[in-house]
Amino acid sequence: MKLTTLIVLAAASPVLATRPFGVSVMPNNSISQSTACMNSVLSIRGGVVHESQTLSDLDSKIQSAALQDKLTVIDFTATWCGPCKMIAPIYKELSDEFGSRANFIKVDVDDNPEAAQKYGVSAMPTFLFVKGGEVVDRLMGANSDRLKEMIEEWAF
Repeated sequence: MKLTTLIVLAAASPVLATRPFGVSVMPNNSISQSTACMNSVLSIRGGVVHESQTLSDLDSKIQSAALQDKLTVIDFTATWCGPCKMIAPIYKELSDEFGSRANFIKVDVDDNPEAAQKYGVSAMPTFLFVKGGEVVDRLMGANSDRLKEMIEEWAF
C-alpha cells in the first residue's frame, strides 16, 4: 500500500479524527472533553465572538465583563444585512487581536429584538462600547478602521 493511500484512509477513518488544539471528533460528531479545555484557553486568550440570544444573557455578559474591568463590544447585526456580512470577518479578527482586553458579542436583532430596543439600535451594523456596565460610545455602519480605533481607545 502506498503512503498516500494510508493517509487518505486514515483521514477518512470514522474511528477518531484529531483536530487542532487537541479536539477530537468521534464518529457521531460529538466533541471530546478536550473541548472544554480549549474553550477555557480561548476565553483566557480572547478571540471569541459570543452570540447572545436573549436580553438577560446579554446583560449577564456585560456585567461579567464589567466585573473583570474589560470593555464589551457589541455588534448588532442581521442575517439580511450586507454591510454586516462584510464586516463580520473583520470583527472576528479584532476579537483575536483585542480579546485579552475586551469581550466581543454579536446580537442578531431579529433573534433578540428586546436588546436592540433597550439600546436604541435602529440601523445595522451598530457597535456599542460598554465599560463598567455603561454604554460609553457607539458606531453605526461598517467602518472597520474607525471600529479598530474605537476599540483601541476604550480597551486600554
